Amino acid sequence: KSQKWQCSRSIAGRGIMKKKWVLRNIKHVEATDKYHLICVFDNDEVKDYDMNYILYHKGPMVKPLKEIKLFKKVFLEMGTPTWPNGYDVCSDHIYQKGTSLKINKLVA
Repeated sequence: KSQKWQCSRSIAGRGIMKKKWVLRNIKHVEATDKYHLICVFDNDEVKDYDMNYILYHKGPMVKPLKEIKLFKKVFLEMGTPTWPNGYDVCSDHIYQKGTSLKINKLVA
């Protein structure tokens, strides 16, 4: 289940602003041939997350993911997209930055 967290942050020295948000978990993930993740969240929203940035990074964690065969081996570990080499992407980041899709049913 989603958890509610309380966040406190300072806004330009004007004091503390408290905001509540819900941490979203992914319940289903699929990788496409074009380096995108299609993610279904615990609230049934579907997001398309563009991961083409891995094609331009040179780090040791993303380098193996440039091979589409490995990229498509994404799996969920505690609601987070993860790959066999240990690389993962924060589900909250995908929820905030992904493009919303209207899909009635994903084909398994």
